[in-house]
Amino acid sequence: MLLSPLSVVLLAAVVGMGVAVLVWLHRDRPGAGPLAAFVVAASLWTVAYGLELAVPDVQTMVRLLQVQLTLSVVVPVAWLVTVLEYTGHPHWLTKRRVTLLLAEPALFVTLVWSNQGHGLVWSGSETEILAQTSALVPVWGLARWAHLAYMLTLILAGGVLLVRQMLRTNELFQSQSFALLLAITVPTVTQSLYALGEFTETLDPTSLAYVVSGIVLSLALLRGRLLDVAPVTRDLGREAIFAEMDDRVIIVDEGDRIVDVNAAAADLFDEDTAGLSGKSLQRRLPALAETLPETGERAQTETRLERDGAVRYYDVRVTPLYRAYGVVSGHLVSLRDVTDRRQREQRLDVLNRLLRHNIRNEMNVVRGNADLLRDSVPDSERERIDRILQTVDAIVDRSNKMGRVSEALENEQTRPVFLRRLLVPVVEEAREQTPNGKVTLSCPESCRVEGGPSLTLAFGELLDNAIEHSDGPPTVAVTVTTDDAETGVLVRVSDDGPGIAPHERDVILAGQETPLQHGSGVGLWLVHWVVRNVGGTLEFVPDDGDGTTVEIELPAASTDRDTAAGAGDDLPTGRASDERSANASADAAVSER
Repeated sequence: MLLSPLSVVLLAAVVGMGVAVLVWLHRDRPGAGPLAAFVVAASLWTVAYGLELAVPDVQTMVRLLQVQLTLSVVVPVAWLVTVLEYTGHPHWLTKRRVTLLLAEPALFVTLVWSNQGHGLVWSGSETEILAQTSALVPVWGLARWAHLAYMLTLILAGGVLLVRQMLRTNELFQSQSFALLLAITVPTVTQSLYALGEFTETLDPTSLAYVVSGIVLSLALLRGRLLDVAPVTRDLGREAIFAEMDDRVIIVDEGDRIVDVNAAAADLFDEDTAGLSGKSLQRRLPALAETLPETGERAQTETRLERDGAVRYYDVRVTPLYRAYGVVSGHLVSLRDVTDRRQREQRLDVLNRLLRHNIRNEMNVVRGNADLLRDSVPDSERERIDRILQTVDAIVDRSNKMGRVSEALENEQTRPVFLRRLLVPVVEEAREQTPNGKVTLSCPESCRVEGGPSLTLAFGELLDNAIEHSDGPPTVAVTVTTDDAETGVLVRVSDDGPGIAPHERDVILAGQETPLQHGSGVGLWLVHWVVRNVGGTLEFVPDDGDGTTVEIELPAASTDRDTAAGAGDDLPTGRASDERSANASADAAVSER
């Protein structure tokens, strides 16, 4: 077991200083500074002890012992500061606490260098000759034992913080915390056992224990990413999110008592948030407290809170907070203000009702009276009546179209559907509208996508638009490619018309209209809403010549469930009936007509 003094010095110096260099390379990380001081002090302590074993002069041994005792005061203080910074508690080190922390080390160092006058640190010593060296064996006094107890107290405090960190964090930080614990436990236990006389050898094994500690820290730095990714960084990030996020957040314990609130939630209370800690949420916000579920359960609901005469609506999400071993310690209550959204939804509901019912009914009245009036006016004025009838029909048709799309977006659930069976009736209807035109379809029989009957509305709108704006007999091609069938199916609708105006395309791609930039109709918006609702994308392919090509990418079906029957049953009236009557021979004729 016995090593030569030079071996001890060399081994301690190389390992200890090597670790110190590694720590210094990470000096910008939390805890790096005090950890470097800890490693340097421990390695110099070991070097001083090695030199003590190497020199034969007793007086020199005493001086080296004083150096060791002086360095020993650095180790526990640096260790505790390292843990505080590593675990995210540097704010605990106030000026008053730092003064109290350093008071005992300063007093002990003073007693060490004045020991000759009082003998409180050691009262005497003897020199024992070992196999290859001589060792100084002091008779320790009360001050030394008190200092040893102080060292153990600081080390134990740091260990408790690390254990808490291990119980509340993930595997990476658990391994880091374990490495730090092991690095301090080995020399501390060794030194304590030696001081209590548990080792029969005269040689103090503390120096070798610090060498082992340095090896552990080296592995943690190089392989465990110690100081590269520290939990304090993650915790600080979470605290910043909690403090700065726009959503109102309240943390309550298992008894529904307020633990903390963020800045955004301060306006929910009539008192300073600093005084809310420990107060009952039921007494402060009874309406919110009623939304809390049983302990450990999640919940999402909507509630209304009144403050200063104003009523606001909130989307409330409650998430349980767990500590070690799955024990629930409370709930995190997040509130998102949805008052403006509710008001917009109410306005949209009213406008939707007006468009789908009131305006349609009133237009029917207008059309009926125009029909009656048409027979009683001169032939020269009938053109005006016809214009009125055409406008009324267009408004009613647009209202019906908006109603069908609205119902589809509200009620439809996407599922695997055969795309060809959706496209066949749409293409057939388009051909009936333009018997002199040419409408073709190319789509594999087995092609399936995630969608629903509303897709017929989107493709029908594209074909209607191509036919309506054609300068002559239109040529429209619907082509489906499945080159990347694992992720998406591409549907191209091409025509030879004048093309879609750039400003019409821009507002659709931008996703919003402004007073200065807006479209002239709702057709493309309907297509955009339907495609987006099923998880697809809409693009306009640039074309230097005449015509327009619209590309719609739809998600490929993710299951093998056969939904051929379901795809036809839910199709909107007018297009579904065509598909129900389609058979294999009709499909073949449509494919390449």
